[in-house]
Amino acid sequence: MESDQNIIQVAIVEDHDIFRKRLSELLFFYKELRLVLIADSAEDFFQKLNRQNRDERPQVVLMDIELPGMNGIEAAFRLKQSDQETDIIMFTVFEDDDRIFDSIQVGASGYLLKDTPIDTVVESIKEMKNGGSPISPSIARRVFQMMRSQKEKTETSEAPFDLTPSEIKILEQVIEGKTNNEIAEAVFLSPWTVKTHIKNIYKKMHVNSRAAAVRLALKRNIV
Repeated sequence: MESDQNIIQVAIVEDHDIFRKRLSELLFFYKELRLVLIADSAEDFFQKLNRQNRDERPQVVLMDIELPGMNGIEAAFRLKQSDQETDIIMFTVFEDDDRIFDSIQVGASGYLLKDTPIDTVVESIKEMKNGGSPISPSIARRVFQMMRSQKEKTETSEAPFDLTPSEIKILEQVIEGKTNNEIAEAVFLSPWTVKTHIKNIYKKMHVNSRAAAVRLALKRNIV
């Protein structure tokens, strides 16, 4: 029998009722796992998470990308902002390059297709808790392709959007996942000034969220 220390606490965030129920039932049979949270949306997930005690919180989250309301990528970004220790496996039917790129950049540590066999899903959860980054083979190929593409980009292009050096410095801090207060301490400005800079960055980049700014900055090789 698994000791409590060896049991991995898992959450499922999935809006498809049948798939969510089936996945929950299958994971129930693995004694090395404990389902501590099941949600049908990102909003539902955060509401339930906020009501849990620290020792009841999930260690690994299986996060669907295509969620109603807040999508899985935005949810992963928000979760990592508040809790760096929780690992996230993006769970999807898509092999879309943008989604893969976004998921990695916001802090997801794994990326699995929904047709992955349940034994492989469980092994991936264990691998993640041992410091690995489980990823479906077809997705891994795309990641390597994206890495090669990024490496081939020239470093001589000017930063777009007419961002000032100060704004680029703050954007770098945003990409690192720091809060406004942490950024303020790092760049020796007041939190109010940092907030104003971030609003200007959003306006120049034509985005309205941190996740979108991070995605665009990395795609355009701004920092």
